[in-house]
Parts: sequence; structure tokens; C-alpha cells
Amino acid sequence: AAQEFYGVPISVICQRLSGKRRTPIDSVARGRKPALSAEVENTIEKCILARAQYGYPCDKNELQDLVKTYVESKELQTSFKNNRPGDDWYYDFLKRHLALSVKKPELLQKLRKDARKPKVVYNFYEILRQTLISKDLISPDKACFIYNADESVIPSDPSRIRAIGQKGRPLCRVSGGSGRENTTVLACIGADGSVLPPLVVFKGAAVQPRWVSEKGYPGTRYTT
Repeated sequence: AAQEFYGVPISVICQRLSGKRRTPIDSVARGRKPALSAEVENTIEKCILARAQYGYPCDKNELQDLVKTYVESKELQTSFKNNRPGDDWYYDFLKRHLALSVKKPELLQKLRKDARKPKVVYNFYEILRQTLISKDLISPDKACFIYNADESVIPSDPSRIRAIGQKGRPLCRVSGGSGRENTTVLACIGADGSVLPPLVVFKGAAVQPRWVSEKGYPGTRYTT
């Protein structure tokens, strides 16, 4: 009856009744301890989050190399082969640190990353405010004279590595240049909410007919 109701193998029941299985019924298997202490793992987590914040997140191999360097620099005794953790440790580490998640980082040029620093942003808006005042465009009724344009880059090769970053926050990886071939979309929106047709820029000698869609935004312009 116990076998059918609880799904316990008959061999386990027989061993329990015969006394061969002496493990207390209410015991909980704890498994072996992690190779690194909780304090060390917390330090590694902080390092990962700091790298992600500055645009240099770790992928799996980079994290394993990082841990190896840390273990060797601190002369720690671990069960790692050649002081480098394996894949099992990597996945268990992510399970123990729920603030981390694996995702595909967005490619971000270093110049763009630097432009997001608070000091740079605040300085930009202060210059913008002074410019609007000097041009007598600060009042709401002058919003129709103010437009902002920005481009969005669509990479033609979507292949990206998966890296570790803070859960719930976007992740980017800094690059030295623009990377692979891209298609650029330039959007322009007025301060009063008006929208100009976008400009799509392709790489090539001329715009190919198959690149243009009749379902695009009315008035969209295409160029190379």
C-alpha cells in the first residue's frame, strides 16, 4: 500500500524493515559544501555586477577564468581542476546568486557608454537650457520649433554571446567600434509631439527594391 500511495520503491521498504537502511526518516541530505565560501562568492558577484555596470560583462568562460585568477592570487585550496571551476560550479553559482541572470548584451560603443555618465548628461541639458533661453524658445508655445533627431542601429548579424548581468536590468557590452554592418534608422520628433517621416540608411551603392516596403511609415525615405 505504501509503495502505491507514496511511490516508494519496494526495495527501499524492504531495506527499512530489515534494518539495512538506518538513515533517519526526517534527515535532509545537504550535499557537499560549495568549493568557495559564501564570502568569496559574494565578492565574485559584486565584481560581476561592477563589470556589467561598466559595460564589460562576463560570459561563462570569462567568469571561470576570473575565478581561477582569484583562487590562485589568494592561494585558496579548492576542488577545482587546475584551479579553474567547471560548468557544474558555474550553473550552481547562478542558482545560489539570484541577483544574476544570463542574457544577450546589447553592443554599445565606448563613446556612447561614456556619454551616459551623469556628469556628461547634466552638462548637456544645462547647455540645452541656456541655448533655449538665448534663442527665446523656452516657452511652451515655441515647442513646434524644437526637434530632436536620433538614430537607431539595427545589426545585420544578430549573433551575440550570452553574458552575466544583474537580473531585471539591461546589459550592454562595450566595443571599440561600430562592429558589423548595420542598417541605420533616423527618427525626428518635435517637442510638440509632431513626427517627421524616418530616414533609413542602408550600406551599399544603391537602394535595392527588396529593401523597401509598402507597409512602411508614410513618407519614409531610403538612402545609402
